[in-house]
Order: sequence, then C-alpha cells, then structure tokens
Amino acid sequence: MKTLETSNGASGSNEGKNRCDEEMVKCRRYEMILRIMGLIFTLVAAIVAGSNKDTESVAISLVDGLPPLHLTLTAKWSYMSSTVYFVAVNAVACAYVAISMVFIALIGGSRGRNWKGSILVVALDLTMVALLFSANGASASIGLIALNGNSHTQWHKVCYAFKRYCIQGGAALVISMFGSFFFFCIVLLFTYNLHRTTLNY
Repeated sequence: MKTLETSNGASGSNEGKNRCDEEMVKCRRYEMILRIMGLIFTLVAAIVAGSNKDTESVAISLVDGLPPLHLTLTAKWSYMSSTVYFVAVNAVACAYVAISMVFIALIGGSRGRNWKGSILVVALDLTMVALLFSANGASASIGLIALNGNSHTQWHKVCYAFKRYCIQGGAALVISMFGSFFFFCIVLLFTYNLHRTTLNY
C-alpha cells in the first residue's frame, strides 16, 4: 500500500511538473510573439516620426489692411524636443526588444530556473513601458497644442498650415501606442506565468 501511495504521489508530481512545463512553453511562445510585435511597431513609429518633415507656404498678416506676406516655412521632427524624445525612446525600445529576444533564445529552457535573468528582463521591460508611455504623453500634449493652439499662452495652432506633418505625427503616435500595449502585455504575461508557477509548486 505504501509503495502504491508513493508511486501515485510521484505520478501526480510528474503530471504537475509536465503541466507546468507545457504552460511555460506556451507563455514563452506568446512572449516571443508579443516581443516581435513590439519590435515592429516601435521600429515603424521611430521611422515614421523621424522622417516627418513638411514645407509649406504660409500667409502671415502683419498689419490689418495690408496684403499678407507669403513665407515658406518648414516643420521638422527635430525642431521639437518632445518629438526628438519620442523618436529616441521608440528607437531604444526597438533595440532593447531585439537584444532581449536574443538573450531569451540563448538561455532557452533554463529561463524558468534562471530567475536572476528573468527578473533583469522584466525590470527592463517595465522600464521600456514607462519610457514609451511618457514619450507618447509628451508627443500627444504637443500634438494637441499644434492642433488646437493655446489661447492662454498665445500659442497658435499650426496644423491648419502643416496638415501632412500633423497627420504623419499622429500616425506615429498611434503606432507607438500599439507598441506600448504589446510591451505592457509582456509584463502581464510574466506576472501570469509567475503566478501559475507558484501555484504548481
């Protein structure tokens, strides 16, 4: 009887371990998909925002009653510090996720036991999430000023003149938000995987 109970206990333990291993394999597969999507979206966002430039002829009225002056003005992504920060953060996030995928592939199946490496990766993932959300917020705030202006500070709206520039900047912001979402999902997946591993042990 004791032998039978021992064998049943060992069998149950092996089944639980196999189930845990299967869950970890699934989580790693989902994680790699999320990282690839994060890489694509942050790369595209950096390229779209970093190539944003528009030159238009703008009519400026200096004195009422006189004909306006037509000046050729240029709007470029590097003229705004918030846009430079936006491009830099997306480029850094893209480079990081590429390096992290190589690191995860190298440690492979030992990641479940290599907690130091896992904690380092998730800490950097959280850092990328924070940076991406801050860059998106900064870019969105400047975008709203460019679209609507600010009467309190006498900042005039510019999107009426540089329509293509604003559209391209808005597209880059939306793409970056999707990239931020995938990075956030990676952190949630790690938390879920940690919870399941704790339950199985």
